[in-house]
Amino acid sequence: MFANLFSQLDHINQKLNAVKRKIDYLDSVARETTKTKELKKVTDLTRELVYLKHTLDDQTESLRSFGEYLKKNQLASSADIASLMTKQAQLTKMIHVYTDLLNSISGLFTAMIDSHLNHLMKYLNSVALIIAVPTLISGIWGMNIGGLPGRTNKNGFWIIITIAAILTIIWAIILKKKKYND
Repeated sequence: MFANLFSQLDHINQKLNAVKRKIDYLDSVARETTKTKELKKVTDLTRELVYLKHTLDDQTESLRSFGEYLKKNQLASSADIASLMTKQAQLTKMIHVYTDLLNSISGLFTAMIDSHLNHLMKYLNSVALIIAVPTLISGIWGMNIGGLPGRTNKNGFWIIITIAAILTIIWAIILKKKKYND
């Protein structure tokens, strides 16, 4: 009977070793990418760990009760029961550590996605500001309040366009120097 119980615990240990390899893989990937495929793997592995954790937690109480029964009826030695409970405690500890590691990796994915989103928003805001300069100038130039700038000059249109282009280039250079891609 003890051989069967130890065999089951060894099987759970092998499963946890496979989970650890997956966690190590996801940890290395989390530092490089935020692809949806990898996020799904984190979610699947988290679900797998939750099932294992609850199985081990339930099994611990059952093994404790079973060990007390065996000890009370002198059906097994205290050393065998202690060895079984120690193995169970080690596996329970491993599952808790792996759950914490996976939560850490999940947090890393979240932080990286937030960082990418912040950089994207900075870039989009910069583009919006670059577009805003000629829009502002053309908006002022197109107001129907009388007296358009450059109306009397035959090159007035080109002067306004040149001013808008120069201001846009200056604004683009200023924004580029802010280095939004760190």
